[in-house]
Amino acid sequence: MNKIVALWKKPTETFELIQNEKINWLRVLFLFSCKGFVFSYYLMRSKGVIKIESFGHTMASLAAMLVFGVIYGILSNLLMGFLIQITGQVFGVKNDLKKIYNTLSQAYIPLSFGVYIVFTNVLIARVLTTGVNSSSLLIVLGIVVLVFNLVQIILTLWQFILIFKGLKVTQKLDDSKTILNYLIAGAIFGLIYYFTLNPYL
Repeated sequence: MNKIVALWKKPTETFELIQNEKINWLRVLFLFSCKGFVFSYYLMRSKGVIKIESFGHTMASLAAMLVFGVIYGILSNLLMGFLIQITGQVFGVKNDLKKIYNTLSQAYIPLSFGVYIVFTNVLIARVLTTGVNSSSLLIVLGIVVLVFNLVQIILTLWQFILIFKGLKVTQKLDDSKTILNYLIAGAIFGLIYYFTLNPYL
């Protein structure tokens, strides 16, 4: 929780301290997995493949999100970090790939709370399919889902701000070059995703 407060109040100073930390691969991969899990939820929801007709279907859907999210989260962020390092060299940056991974993972800390939101949304959706007759309960659950979705949006925006501030410290670039560095790497990643993974999803 102290790290969350530090990232909120003094993000730049916090990322400067992170540069001197030895990378904790277990924490890095865990946070990469959290981001992948949240992504897998929204991907599966957009494809309409989340099944909540029964408790078994609900658990199977959550398990599928978890497996895909962990694999995708780890592999995609390892690739993204590598692309940030490579494209950073265009701007004359001689950077440490481990520091980039550490920075990205720390920027995902707020979004990791999205894992709880995903579980809650799925379980609420499951409850709603059981035929709840109480109108007041339906209203309460609807409000909870709405609030959680708003929180998810805020966490996602905060994540991008932290990525920007973190990479600016790690790459030692000005604002515009930091943004360009990330956008170019993101565009390359997007092309790789579109031509390799997207056709099978």
